[in-house]
Amino acid sequence: MKEYLKKHFINARGKRTSKKLLVIESDDWGSIRIPNKEVQEYLFNKQLIKQTDPFSTFDCLESANDYESLFEVLKNHKDDHDKHPVLTANMVMANPDFEKIKANQFQSFYSESFAKTYETYYPNQQTFEALQKGIEQKLVFPQFHAREHLNALQWLKRLQSGDKRFLIAFDVNCFAIDDLAKGNNRVNLMASYDYQNEEELDFVKESINEGLQLFEQTFGFGSKTTIAPCYVWNDHIENVLNQSGVKSLQSSYIQQKNRSGRHERVWQKMGSSNQFQQKYFVRNVLFETALSHKANWVEKALESISIAFFWGKPAIIGSHRINYVSGLSLENRENSLSQLDELLKRVIIKWPDIKFINSKQLFDMYS
Repeated sequence: MKEYLKKHFINARGKRTSKKLLVIESDDWGSIRIPNKEVQEYLFNKQLIKQTDPFSTFDCLESANDYESLFEVLKNHKDDHDKHPVLTANMVMANPDFEKIKANQFQSFYSESFAKTYETYYPNQQTFEALQKGIEQKLVFPQFHAREHLNALQWLKRLQSGDKRFLIAFDVNCFAIDDLAKGNNRVNLMASYDYQNEEELDFVKESINEGLQLFEQTFGFGSKTTIAPCYVWNDHIENVLNQSGVKSLQSSYIQQKNRSGRHERVWQKMGSSNQFQQKYFVRNVLFETALSHKANWVEKALESISIAFFWGKPAIIGSHRINYVSGLSLENRENSLSQLDELLKRVIIKWPDIKFINSKQLFDMYS
C-alpha cells in the first residue's frame, strides 16, 4: 500500500496531458561494466564486487546480437499511428583507455569512443552498425548520458594512492567495483557528475562539453535531453548542459543534488522548469527485470502506467541496459525480452490509443 500511494503522489504533481504517451528510457549503453565471465569470477573471488549486486552479476557491454534481439521485440508492436515502441538509449560516449592511463602512471585520464570499445570487445561483430540500423528503423533513439560513466578524478586518486582494490580491478580493465573509501557519498565511483572541489567541477564541465561534441559527431545531431549518471547533479551541471543545447532533463522522482561534498534529496515534478528553462521529466514506471527474477514486472509496470494515465501524465518507463545484455547471462536477457514483449502487448490491448514516442518528442510536445 505504501508503494501504491507513493506512485499516486509522484504522478499527482506536475503538468498534465490528455494524451496517453509512453516513453521507454534506458541508461548505460556504450559503457563497460564487468568485462566478461572470467573477470567477473576473479572479482568475486577477490571480494571486489558482491554476488548480491545485480549490476555486478548481469551488466556488461552490449553486443550486436543484444541490439538485434531487442529490436525484434520492439518490431512486434505498433500503436494506432503505425509507430513501433522506441527505446531512448542514453549513451555513454567513451570508456577509459586503460593502456594510456597506465603509461602515464595514472596522472591523467584518457578515453576511447564507445564505438572503438565495441571493436575491441566484439571484433567479429558489427555492433555500432547494428545500433545505426536500429536508429534508421526508429526503434532506438540515442541521447546523451555522459562522456564516461565514472567519477574519473576520484578513480585516478585511488590509483595514484596505491589503492590495491582499484589497482587489481584496473589490471583486468575494470573500474566498477565497490568503493570502501571514506568521504564518498556512494558505494562505488559511477556518479560521473559528483565532485568535491572546483578542480573536479572543472573536469566534469570539460567532460560534459567533450561528450556532447562527440555525441553530435557520432550521430549527426545534438542531444536535446540527458540523464545524469546515478541521478547526481546540481545547478552548475544544468548550466553547462544548457549552454551546450540540452533542454530537457530525464530524472528519477528524486534528484541527488550535490552540495559541498554531500547529497541533498530533491523531489522533481513532471514538466516543471528550472532557472534555465530546461524541463524535467520524471520516470514514473519501473521495469528493471534484472533486479529481481521473482517479481512480476509486467503487472507492476501496468499498475504504474494506469496511475500515470489516471493523473494525466505520460508513462515514462525506466529500464536500464542491464536488462537487455547477454554477455554474462543469456537467461537474464531472454527473461527481460519476454516480459517486455508481454508488457507491450498488454499495453496496446488496454490502451489502444496509446502513442509510442521518444524523450525528445516528449519534450517537444510539452514545449
